[in-house]
Amino acid sequence: MIAGNQRDGEAYFLLAKAQEKSGQAEAANAADNLARKNFQQSYAKWQTEWQKSQAVPAVVLRSRDVLNQIDISDLTRTREIEAVKANNAEDSLNKIRDLYEQGRDDEAMAEIRKLLIVEPTNARAFLISGKINQRRGDQEAAIAALKTAIFWEYEHPLIESHILLGRIFLERGDLGEARKYATTAMSIDPNNQEAIALKRQVTMGGP
Repeated sequence: MIAGNQRDGEAYFLLAKAQEKSGQAEAANAADNLARKNFQQSYAKWQTEWQKSQAVPAVVLRSRDVLNQIDISDLTRTREIEAVKANNAEDSLNKIRDLYEQGRDDEAMAEIRKLLIVEPTNARAFLISGKINQRRGDQEAAIAALKTAIFWEYEHPLIESHILLGRIFLERGDLGEARKYATTAMSIDPNNQEAIALKRQVTMGGP
């Protein structure tokens, strides 16, 4: 549902509660923030009901009971379009990476904005945006971009997002958050040297 409508507040709300129940606290928090943003006035009512009954009686059932030949044809065309988008997205990401590595941050950010119009859930685009903002010294923007990357990469986590967030929070003196991201980075790949170095740093910096 979210892939079909990036402003579906109800879907974000349900996703947040499902992730919360399955122990995915970081993803649940990100989804909840998006629910608040897109749900507006109805969010408080739904949240109050959830706290009372752990239920969402106001949710509207959405379904399609008939799948005909036109639907199948449309589905095929949709898949073909998505395949083209995926290829174009990879080409765009390669261009963005090249611009980033050359230090051409303004151009890279312009390309990121273009890519996100077509593919608004591209975690790697948000990751590079976070790296650029970190390099610029804008920690708040970097944190927001990296957390969004983590939200959209939950099925295939990118260890670099967690390592960068850990480093940023370490720089800010927030050892609790730094340890959290160091731990998640180690859980993704316990042999990653950057994750090991971050874990060592936060351990040495602890009380």
